[in-house]
Amino acid sequence: MSPNKSPQRSNPPGEAHRLADTLALHAISDYDAEKSSQAHLVEVSVKSISRGGQQIKNSYTSLMRRFAKVGFKQDFARSALLPDWWVDDCEKDQSLLPDLELRIARFLATEISVVRDPAKKLVVPAYPGAQLRRVGNMDRDKLAPAIHTAMQVATALVRTLDASLPRVKLPPADGLSWRQQMKHKGSAVTLDDILDDLWNRGIPVVSLDELPPPRFQGMACIVANRPVIMVGYKHDEPSRVAFWTAHEACHIAAGHCTPDHPVVDEEEDVSDNADIERTAEKYATHVLAGADEIPKVEADSFRDLANKAIQNEQNTGADAVTIILAWARRTNDYTTASLAAKALYRATGARRILKEHVKRHVNMEAASENDRILLRCVVGGADSDAIDC
Repeated sequence: MSPNKSPQRSNPPGEAHRLADTLALHAISDYDAEKSSQAHLVEVSVKSISRGGQQIKNSYTSLMRRFAKVGFKQDFARSALLPDWWVDDCEKDQSLLPDLELRIARFLATEISVVRDPAKKLVVPAYPGAQLRRVGNMDRDKLAPAIHTAMQVATALVRTLDASLPRVKLPPADGLSWRQQMKHKGSAVTLDDILDDLWNRGIPVVSLDELPPPRFQGMACIVANRPVIMVGYKHDEPSRVAFWTAHEACHIAAGHCTPDHPVVDEEEDVSDNADIERTAEKYATHVLAGADEIPKVEADSFRDLANKAIQNEQNTGADAVTIILAWARRTNDYTTASLAAKALYRATGARRILKEHVKRHVNMEAASENDRILLRCVVGGADSDAIDC
């Protein structure tokens, strides 16, 4: 539900929950506890400190300001932390502050006392083992909020997977072999084909609608012994997303990522000659083009480019838009390439396809409130029809 819409609350937090501070301090230490961690702790004294002779009181505004200083803006908090019943007026209700403190403490995996103390700085968990690729001059610390969010969402996702999802079976380490094993209706391999294969191998693939900036292109990680692929950018061209999904799948198939060492690809336009990136690029090319190289075409208009790309697809099985995107990278003419993809009616639809696969394999009804809220980053808010919650 959008934060600006009036909710239907059967149990207003100011009436339904009257727990003492002692209960708050002990019960919330277990971040995975569902009902106890969802309680609205209203009888907690508001902590304040003296600074320069002024009393600084913890409040919704001050807490959101501290949260923003470590990379999480208020809009993100509304999407990824606040419950469906939260509306703008809740910000003024001091009795709801303990609930917000609890949610932020759980999200950051920190002590509730740290969150409650306005003098203490909030800290984003570090992932020292994360392998950052294609980052250019990007500071590791700047990516920390996005990486932490992705890991939190991946953990919630794994907890809510349908019981029918098969045990993990890794794709072949060779991209051509995987392409040959993969079921696909046409001559080319599509995003839908890749997603079908990966989910059937027990490997979830999701797109993150909500992610604190700066975003990353893609991430391959392992959570509770299950590989997960996270798509960070909001690109909607199916072929473009297919290429990056295959790229991240290589990091999994080749053993590049481990539970403590996720691989994070920050920006596709940044060159990276590391062995794992060259391997992943070749792997994705094998999957989408069925050859060592993507076919080259010459064109003087978007119609000419579209026609030659589709002819190549029919003749070689290489995806037409993958050919178009390779042409764009070579010529630096992305405007013509975009028009060519639109001419083939293949410029949009990736995010819809990704969410359809999530809908088939995630059991939202069995999810805890905390996991359901985190998964808004994948499926959108309560108003989204991507998943019937």
